[in-house]
Amino acid sequence: MRRERGGLHQPASNPANPFGPGHGRLAQRSSDTWCGGGLSMSISNFRVDYLAPQMLDATARPDDRLSGYFRHQLVITASRKREAIQQVIDRGGVVLDVIELQAKGRLSRLFGSKVSRSYKQKFLQALAFNVRSGLSPEKSLEQVILGELGEPRLILNQALNALRQGFGFVAAVELLNWFDDSTLAVLSAGEAAGQLSEALETAVSFYEKGSATLKLMFGAVTWTALDLIMAVSTVIGMRFGLIEQLKATPLMSEDPAKVAQYNSSLALAEWVNNGLLVFSFVFFLILIYFTMLVLSPDQKTRTQAFGILEKVPVIGELLICSGIAATTRVLGSLLTGGVAFLNAVQIARKGTITPTVSLFWQTITDRSEIGEQPAVAFNHPLLDSSERLLIRAHKDQAQLAECLASISQTRDDKANSAARKFAVIAFVASLAYSGIAVLFSLAVVYLQNEVVLSGA
Repeated sequence: MRRERGGLHQPASNPANPFGPGHGRLAQRSSDTWCGGGLSMSISNFRVDYLAPQMLDATARPDDRLSGYFRHQLVITASRKREAIQQVIDRGGVVLDVIELQAKGRLSRLFGSKVSRSYKQKFLQALAFNVRSGLSPEKSLEQVILGELGEPRLILNQALNALRQGFGFVAAVELLNWFDDSTLAVLSAGEAAGQLSEALETAVSFYEKGSATLKLMFGAVTWTALDLIMAVSTVIGMRFGLIEQLKATPLMSEDPAKVAQYNSSLALAEWVNNGLLVFSFVFFLILIYFTMLVLSPDQKTRTQAFGILEKVPVIGELLICSGIAATTRVLGSLLTGGVAFLNAVQIARKGTITPTVSLFWQTITDRSEIGEQPAVAFNHPLLDSSERLLIRAHKDQAQLAECLASISQTRDDKANSAARKFAVIAFVASLAYSGIAVLFSLAVVYLQNEVVLSGA
């Protein structure tokens, strides 16, 4: 950021246009280029501190030194500092300080802190508060963006610019690239059903719980990766360390049979370690391939990747349980908020891209559309007998929401158990993997020591 002192600029006598003629040209970055009439000018964002004799917005606070004046902050988009200052003067303000907000460099963006999940969650909460108070979705988003005076404003300006070009609420939020497809799908379905306020509140809890699930899965994958790295490093050490050392020091023995046995064992250990290294290389290629599929921007590709992962015993259980937990939590929250059952189901089914869970909700939607009651529609083999029994016992929508909350908690526990089981299996597999290399190499060392000690 570049800080420049604006000094004390006296306000104009006619603040007819409170935001000035240049207000509204929002840039997608901190500095864009706008061409018009054959001229090219740079558009920048300025954060202005100023005084005013009255409270003009929510940032106003009484000034400690000047009685009757209030300090304000405002982010203004303008071609140069003078234009930003003039906009404040036109609205009756006395400029104190001007800071140009600048986008970080590539290295700073790569290694610097990004917008946290906590910030994104509170962003959704702020939107929910505004919509609940009666503002339209687009106006709510605009108010939240205008209230941001820090560096996130550089990103939020993209959504604000889209709103002022006529884009809808969800389309503008999607431009931020802050939320996953499941969260956006919940918002989109809620907007289409006219239940955006409930969808926003649901998205907040969904995103909050998704953070815990993400940490759980990230922890399991991280420990697994560390186990694999340690195992592969052990194999590399055996192959290019100990085995090469044994090959460089041939067995000194007068018994040809023992020399042949030693050479044969050494060759076998070398082949085993080579095989393990080849296996490691192929495994890492497959792992990288699936990682690219899961992180692909194409939703169809990600769905196919999750479909394959579902067939892996422990990982499949983890994905299905976490998917059911998330979607039943969404549905229960919507039902508690008074959303009609069918509309709530159509919103909830957007909260997962796991194929089995998506098919589960599609089946419930189809059965509900032909008139089946929820107690019958939820009679699906993906739910266990206790979960189906619980749903059949409900009497009204409030009780159904309680049933779904209970199922969500149970499935969360199962997902946590599956994650721990996956970590244990990966740890044992890595021990077995590295143990094979160590055992074959130590067998050669044992044979060498036995021959030396026997004096043969």
